[in-house]
Amino acid sequence: LRPSRETPDPLLAMNNPHRVVAAGLAASVLLGALRPLAAQVAAPASATPPAASAAATPPPSEVVELSPFTVNTNRDLGYSAENTLAGSRLNTQLRDTAGSVSVFTKEFLDDLAITDLRELVLYSVNSEISSNENQAGSGQNPIVNAESLTPRVLIRGAAASLGMDYFTSITPTDPYRVGRYEDSRGPNSILFGLGAPGGLLNESSKIASTARNSAQVRYGMGSFDRHRFEIDANQVLRKDRLAVSMAGVLQQNGGWRAFDFNDKKRIFGSVTVRPTRSVKVTAMGEVGRDINA
Repeated sequence: LRPSRETPDPLLAMNNPHRVVAAGLAASVLLGALRPLAAQVAAPASATPPAASAAATPPPSEVVELSPFTVNTNRDLGYSAENTLAGSRLNTQLRDTAGSVSVFTKEFLDDLAITDLRELVLYSVNSEISSNENQAGSGQNPIVNAESLTPRVLIRGAAASLGMDYFTSITPTDPYRVGRYEDSRGPNSILFGLGAPGGLLNESSKIASTARNSAQVRYGMGSFDRHRFEIDANQVLRKDRLAVSMAGVLQQNGGWRAFDFNDKKRIFGSVTVRPTRSVKVTAMGEVGRDINA
């Protein structure tokens, strides 16, 4: 009979104190050998700096803050205008203006050859030149009998006022010196002192621009021996600092009635000075004469 080899029982082996001590010493030696290797592997990862360093943030560009009390007509695109002062006396977008306001840009005036206030109101809303029909009595037409220098405008049947750069003016208006017209219909308490119950028709003057040079010459002719010559020039004397502009008109115009005529000879000029980016000084003036029948 051959003695069978029995498989050692692990429980019996663990009960042997010598074998337990030997196993503990082997585990300690193995851990001690692996610890330097683990340190060598982890050292490069911990010593490596962040992959990308934060780049230096470029200094913000200088912000040019536009004046809230003026509207730059250079931003008008075609017949479309963005901003107006007619609603709140501040530079406000038309879509945010709580009022009925129409803006007639310079391109619109040029394309339709509008040279007179009577022609302008034909394209407005509920506006007309007053012929004294809104007054009771036997009064005559205030324009025909030369009662006033400028024609009276009615908006929605009520008298409206005429303004120049949102100041009261009695100067007869002419588009040769105008950057845009703004038609504000109805009463507006914010325009107190200038606006009328019917509304306000304001003209914004052309002012010298310190951005770029420009020049324009226009000539028009029509029936009844009509001839009109316009010139408009802007000259930058110092970039973004000083500029001058000049506009002039020479008109000879007859009429369908005998001895009727409407002649004009006027010159308008302006100077713009910007000592700093936040300070702007503009001076303007006009001289000339209108002669009509």
